[in-house]
Amino acid sequence: QVAPGAHCPSVLLRSAATMPRPRTILVCGPAGVGKTALIQRFTRNAWAGDVEPTVGLDEHAGEAAFSATDEGLEEELQALLPADGMRLTIWEIGGTRGGHLRQAPRGQQIDGLLLCYSLLHRDSFLNAAHKLMQYRTDRHLDLNAPSVVAGHGRPPAARLPAVLCGTFLDEVDAGGRRTVSDEEVHAFARENGIKYVVTASARTGEYVREAFQALAAAILEAEEDAEAERLVADGVGLPDDAWALPLAGADGAADGEDRSFTSPRGLRGAEPRRGAGDETRQLVEVLVGDGVPLAAPRTLGACLERGLLHRAVHIWICDFRTGGLVLRKYGRTSAKLQDRWGPTCQGEVLCYGSTADPATGPHTSELSNAAAERSLREQLSLDVRSTDLEHWFSSRSLDGKCCELIDIFVVALRDGFMSPSIRLPDGEQVQWVHYTDVFHESSCKLPNLFHIEPPYREAMVRMMVSRIAHSANDRPVALEDLPHGRSLCPLPMG
Repeated sequence: QVAPGAHCPSVLLRSAATMPRPRTILVCGPAGVGKTALIQRFTRNAWAGDVEPTVGLDEHAGEAAFSATDEGLEEELQALLPADGMRLTIWEIGGTRGGHLRQAPRGQQIDGLLLCYSLLHRDSFLNAAHKLMQYRTDRHLDLNAPSVVAGHGRPPAARLPAVLCGTFLDEVDAGGRRTVSDEEVHAFARENGIKYVVTASARTGEYVREAFQALAAAILEAEEDAEAERLVADGVGLPDDAWALPLAGADGAADGEDRSFTSPRGLRGAEPRRGAGDETRQLVEVLVGDGVPLAAPRTLGACLERGLLHRAVHIWICDFRTGGLVLRKYGRTSAKLQDRWGPTCQGEVLCYGSTADPATGPHTSELSNAAAERSLREQLSLDVRSTDLEHWFSSRSLDGKCCELIDIFVVALRDGFMSPSIRLPDGEQVQWVHYTDVFHESSCKLPNLFHIEPPYREAMVRMMVSRIAHSANDRPVALEDLPHGRSLCPLPMG
C-alpha cells in the first residue's frame, strides 16, 4: 500500500523511444462518479477538487507508464509486465447520453475499460452493467465488420478487459451510506467475467494506483490469452482419429484398445503438441507468488524471458542399494540446461487449452505425475507406470530468469532390473553417479551442474539416506557416513 499523497514512481513518464506501443484505456461510467478526479490522482498524484464534467470523448485525459523497476508493483502485474515496460494513454468519456466506443478515432483500439460507479449512488452501479454490455457490443461489431472478417486466418483478437471501480471510498469510511454491497459487486464481476474489482478514493488516493495496475495486468493477460490461442491454433493440428470415442470392442476399435471419451486415441484439438517442435513455444502453467495459477498459460519462452514462476518436474532414476542415480547431460537445444548435467529427466507441466472464464476458474493443466510420465516417454522413450513414480517433495528454484516450482519424482530400480534402456536425444549422455557426487555441498560450485537450491539438496540427501537405510541390502549400512561419501557397493553399469 502507498500512503495517501505519497509519490507514485509507477506513473513517471519515460522516453517514448524506449517504451513499447502505448495501450489505450478508457475510464468510463455515469456522470458524477469522479472519473476525472481518479485520472488526475493517478497521473499527477493530485486532488482535482471540483471540476467541470467531461463532455464527449477526451483523448488527452492523461498518460502514465509502468516499469519493471518501479516500487510497489502488484505481484500479478510484475509477473506479466514486459521487460521494456508498459505505457498507458488514458481517455475519458463523459457519462451523459451516448459514449460508444465507436466515438473513438477510426483505427484506434481501446485496450481496456476502467468501469466506474459511486458507492453512494446505487443507480450508477445498476448502470454499469448496461455500459459494459454496450462497450463489449461495440468491440464485437468493430472486430466482426465485413472489412475485418473478409480476411481469413486473422489472429485472434484480445478480449476487452475491464476493471470495476467503486468511487468515494473516503466518504463511506467517514460514515456515508454505502448503497452497494460487496456481495453484489462480486456477483456482478462473476457474471460478467471481470477478474478485478476495486474500491478507491480520488480525494485520499487510496487504492487508485491499484485500480490502474489491475487494469494494466488485465490488458496484458488478455493479450497473452490471444497469443496463446494463436499458438494453439497454429501449433496443434487435429489428427484424423482425435475423437475415437467408441469403447473397446466397438466399431473402429478392433485392436481392443480402450478409447473412452476422456481418453481419446489421438490428441485433443486444444491439447499441447507432444514430443515435437520448439519446446519454448509450449504452453505451461504459470503461477503468481502465492502459488495461484494465472488465468491463462504462457509459453515456456515467455516464462524464461520474463522470469515467470512456472511448474516443472524433475525425475531421478535411483538404485537405493548403492546410492546411485542417473545423471544426464543435456544438449545444446535444451531450453533450460544447455550443456549442463542435471536430473535424469526434466520437463514442464503443460496446459490443455489457452483461456478460461474468470468466473469459473483457471485453464486446465496436466497433473504433475502425468507430466513426469510424459517427459520420460518423450525424452527417453521410457514407459513408466504412475505407480512406479514416487513424488518426494516440491521445491522452488531460481536460476537467473528461470523461476520454477518443481515437483521431484523418483523411479526406483527393482530387483532384476539392473539398468533401464534409455534412448537419448542426439548430443546427450547419461552416467551413473553416487548421490553425494551431485548433492554434496561442494558440488553446488561445479559450473556444469544444474542449479540446486539448498532446500532441494537437503531434501534429496535426507530422502536418499532414508531409502538406502531401508533398502533390501545384505551389506551393513553406516548411516552416519551416507550423507558424506560413497557406499561400498558398486554402482550398476548401463
